Amino acid sequence: MIVLRRPRILAAVALASLISLFTFHNRDALGDIRKKYSSPSTKPTSSQITGKPDPEAHKLPWADSFRAHFGAVTSLKGLTMAEAKKTCHWPEGLYVNFQYGSDTEWVVTERSDDEIASRRKLWQDYVMGQMIPWKRVKHRFKGRGIVVTAGNHDTVMRLKVVLRRLKKLHCKLPVEIHYWDDEMTEATKKELADLYQPMSFNDLAGSGNIIHVKKDKYINYQLKSASLVNSRFAEPLLLDSDNIPVLDPSTLYDSHVYQEYRTVFWPDIARSWPQNPAWAITNTPCRMGEYEQESGQLMVDKRRYWYHLQLAAWLNNEQGPYYNQFLLGDKDMFRFAWHALKTDYGRPKKWLTSVGTLNDDVYCGHTFAQHHPDDGRVAFMHGGLTKQVSLEMMRWNREEKGAYFRHYKRAPSDEDPMVSVHVDIIFDGASYKASHEEGFHAAMCTEMKDVKVGRLDEILPGWEKEYEELGGYWMLEQGARKKAKGGQSN
Repeated sequence: MIVLRRPRILAAVALASLISLFTFHNRDALGDIRKKYSSPSTKPTSSQITGKPDPEAHKLPWADSFRAHFGAVTSLKGLTMAEAKKTCHWPEGLYVNFQYGSDTEWVVTERSDDEIASRRKLWQDYVMGQMIPWKRVKHRFKGRGIVVTAGNHDTVMRLKVVLRRLKKLHCKLPVEIHYWDDEMTEATKKELADLYQPMSFNDLAGSGNIIHVKKDKYINYQLKSASLVNSRFAEPLLLDSDNIPVLDPSTLYDSHVYQEYRTVFWPDIARSWPQNPAWAITNTPCRMGEYEQESGQLMVDKRRYWYHLQLAAWLNNEQGPYYNQFLLGDKDMFRFAWHALKTDYGRPKKWLTSVGTLNDDVYCGHTFAQHHPDDGRVAFMHGGLTKQVSLEMMRWNREEKGAYFRHYKRAPSDEDPMVSVHVDIIFDGASYKASHEEGFHAAMCTEMKDVKVGRLDEILPGWEKEYEELGGYWMLEQGARKKAKGGQSN
């Protein structure tokens, strides 16, 4: 019997040894796994180790991971105006499309270094001691969604077009509409909710918001940055009411650019003057290879950039009267907030494409085609200047020329931002049309001189028909009704 049991005992001992050996090795492996996947906040960051700003700060995983980085950033030696502008030196005679004219006060007479230092200290003090801690609000944010600021009649009508397009794309992202006080009625909310679901609304004048802003009489850039901060989404996609998605916006979250940077900032047509005080105030040497930002669409992960967004909103709200002298509202407040905090942001591979009409060699661009961050497909059609056009010319282009969305201009150098394209805003008085209706006014147009004109169907086939089916020409119908009642349709 003993002889019969020994193999069992030996087998049991061998099995126990194997289990012990397996457990020992896997304890080490488990330790490695724990090290690899432990909470990022427990790891020392580059700034904690070196005491210097992290050159790859955009890879820090959470908002509070930036604490040491912010400390290092706000300890940097301040740039003078001369130091900030010397990195931009375009050849004499080369046309560069700068935001603001060459006769602007701060272009002609540079701001003093004392003023620069004073303004720099203000934002640094805000960052280091006055921002709302992430841990206090992080429970309020969840998921992804589209954020739109709208409220008056025209923005609501444009938003309806956007919602119809989202539904046609089978987009599943929830939409959150931010408005001010009583400008959005319950009846209007129901109209919008009937077009698309899921949908929610937020009154920016309400007491439940995280940050509070005031509404001005005219342009209210500060409402967009406030909408992002107050949004319930952890990963909001900001969208203007006149910006129609061509692709399902939810697919952009999977782009390589967003996955790496957790932001996508799309470009505008203009550049910032070397004399712009924002460069020196944010301790950023002027960048020749950077366009200003166009915030008709913007993607950001608030879990990582909660403090960056607060700084952008602060520049745009409390400090708006100062910074709006040389930054055109919310769009470049975002860009310079990221510059101030020495954090790279994601940007699409291609510069924008201008979309418009060609009549007797006069090109009038009225829409920006903005591209997918990775592959250059058209992702958005932002009709910023369609709001300015005379309805007479919109109608004439459709009835006499066959389409209002007919041509495009795309620079051959659209993947090299160092190349200066001769782009500008012009006025088209439509002298090629024999006569004009009473109330006609010249249209503001984007023009890319020396860039070849193409037919829009080459890059975006069928968009004219799509725009019509979405109800994009609501303003023509509205104008026709007004004219029938004896008023001017322009």
